[in-house]
Amino acid sequence: MNNLASFILFGLALALAAWTFLVWRGFSQDWLPDELKAGRVAQVERNLRADHPYRVIGRPDQVYRLPDGLHVPLENKNRDAHRVYETDIAQLSLQGWLLRRNGLPTAAFGYAVINSRTTRKRKAIRVELRDDAYCEQLIARYLAIIEGRAQARKSRGPKCKSCGHAGACN
Repeated sequence: MNNLASFILFGLALALAAWTFLVWRGFSQDWLPDELKAGRVAQVERNLRADHPYRVIGRPDQVYRLPDGLHVPLENKNRDAHRVYETDIAQLSLQGWLLRRNGLPTAAFGYAVINSRTTRKRKAIRVELRDDAYCEQLIARYLAIIEGRAQARKSRGPKCKSCGHAGACN
């Protein structure tokens, strides 16, 4: 009987911890823009694939579905400042491209959600997504670089340290 009581107490404690986490998480969503609050999370880190005109696989951090049926990609970033880079816009644009290739209509925008390392504040920054032609040019350029038909441009600053092709520039 003692084991049963321990098991029940453990189950109740676990349920209380889960409920507390969910309530706390709900209260900590003050960073979420109103237009996303009106929608719902449709995908979380789910692979998206396209085979035409290029074979591409990507994984948005989250995708929200708005009440009008449009999908919005969201990327989480950890940085010292609430700043969006051109690479963020390219990444979100490519995610929108993949969503459309998978039959999901997209909004003309996405969000980079910046988690500040210094202030611990979270902020969603809206970015306008680029069109399909831009995305296909990006993919074609990437393929040309990895196939040796083009040279990568050197990056300045810390981005170069995290690039998977940094060896080709040195």
